[in-house]
Amino acid sequence: MKKEVNNTGIDFEELNSDELIEYISFKDEYKEAAALAFEIFCSRFESKIFRKSEIYCNKFNFSEAVAAYIVNCTFARVWKYHSFTKGKAKRQNVDDAIEIWLCKILYNEVVKYNDKRSCAEKDEEDLPIIENFDHLVDYFMKDDEEEEAVERKRDLKKQLDYIERALAQLSLKHQIIYLTYKAYGEGYIPRKVGKALRERLNLTQNSIRVYKMEAEKHIKTYLEYLNGNK
Repeated sequence: MKKEVNNTGIDFEELNSDELIEYISFKDEYKEAAALAFEIFCSRFESKIFRKSEIYCNKFNFSEAVAAYIVNCTFARVWKYHSFTKGKAKRQNVDDAIEIWLCKILYNEVVKYNDKRSCAEKDEEDLPIIENFDHLVDYFMKDDEEEEAVERKRDLKKQLDYIERALAQLSLKHQIIYLTYKAYGEGYIPRKVGKALRERLNLTQNSIRVYKMEAEKHIKTYLEYLNGNK
């Protein structure tokens, strides 16, 4: 195989697979190195994962084209989340352990495709920081059909009215942090969003957690007060 020519000075083909994942995890800081590591990683496991995808997809009566699509979805998650932990692996051989890890991701993507006929990751531009309540409502409703949107938007804004009033009493940083976590499921935000949030607000991750807890406590107290005075 022809060796990768690059400006990093690193021969990625010679690296262990877990080392490739480590380089991928620094994609925000070292984009070129991460991209090269990812290319080698995919080529190293693609044929095995595709065969496994064909087996899984056959059980769901999916075509070979779907099997290939789901392999792409699987590697897309590796690029974005790279959650392999060598210390937790049950196989001593690193490649065997990574293959098992990839197969778990693959199966989840097959199930997702069976439910939604899609398993593609969202584009990074679709992962915004949420600045205000209108932005939050629009984010929740971005996949709605146009004819349904007006009524649903009115209902959603009504549901969020008391939270909006409570949050208005806090700082802009409290508001942005609370709303962004609310959009992505409250307990988790994608890594790229977290990085953007830290840069946007000039805060550390620990400070963001404190702001989030303060906002949640304030809203809880506000809602309890309202319920006690009804």
